[in-house]
Amino acid sequence: MKKINFLFYTITIFIFTIFLFIFSTKINSTILFSFNLWKENIFPSLFPFFVVSSILINIGFVDFISNILKNIFYKLFLSNKYSTFIFFMSMLSGFPSSGKYLKDLLDKKKIDINEANKILLFTFFSNPLFIINTIGISFYNSRKIGFIILISHYLGNIIVGILFRKYNYKEDRSKKIDFKKEINNFNNQINNTNIITVLLSSIIDSMKSLINIFATITFFLIILTIITNIFNLSEPYNSIFSGLIEMTSGLKYLNTTNLSLNLKIIISGFFVSFGGLSIHGQILSILKDYDIKYLKFFIIRIIHGLISSLIIFMVLRMDVLF
Repeated sequence: MKKINFLFYTITIFIFTIFLFIFSTKINSTILFSFNLWKENIFPSLFPFFVVSSILINIGFVDFISNILKNIFYKLFLSNKYSTFIFFMSMLSGFPSSGKYLKDLLDKKKIDINEANKILLFTFFSNPLFIINTIGISFYNSRKIGFIILISHYLGNIIVGILFRKYNYKEDRSKKIDFKKEINNFNNQINNTNIITVLLSSIIDSMKSLINIFATITFFLIILTIITNIFNLSEPYNSIFSGLIEMTSGLKYLNTTNLSLNLKIIISGFFVSFGGLSIHGQILSILKDYDIKYLKFFIIRIIHGLISSLIIFMVLRMDVLF
């Protein structure tokens, strides 16, 4: 078996290298596009959140807010109290930030791997400004379309969390909240923290994660470039295939197809909630030191995409948009 694996990997790498030379011009353009995407969109949108979240974890704010709101999320999702922080921070910053927040909490041993696998299922959010501005306004020239995709995407996450609330379920018996005690603990944690050390550590750690994300995006875009040039898929198959690999490319190509507007919106909703294998790869690369159950995560992303698409379909049927 080991010899077969070695032979398979060797042949795959050899073929991949050949294609790098054959499509070198297009791949160079892809790498440049990937860098510009990272520089102009991903880095400025994620870097501040990564640094701030790391600081919040180190000064004890995450413990404070999680203890205050833990009962709400426990009743809704039967989840660890830290899901509160990850849920709202991911909603604001967009994927793959949930992976980074989970890694920080795993590193601090505030959650275990079973809890991380569960929280990851329903904290998979796209950046709201990307959905409204890029998809809604830039692609469809309609802020309303952006909002309906955004709402369906958010509702899809919540429904997924409720449907799978008993996955890796752990009973929480500490339900009483002592607000005075929580405030005192938070205050003590701040007083005992060297903010300069925490800030520098947060910046370095965030940069490592963002470089990791850039490398993963570039790799998947290169794979997408090679495959689309080999098979030369016609529309709309090219846009659908692209969306499953790299969400942004798929959404861009989908907008140029001859499909009806309603069908484009429904498929866009699926792309956003599925995220694309590139986003999946970014999250896995951030959490590479931990045992993430990817098959479960992959299946849930398909379910999330179908739920979001169904919500959009129902809204369009009711003529809420048009």
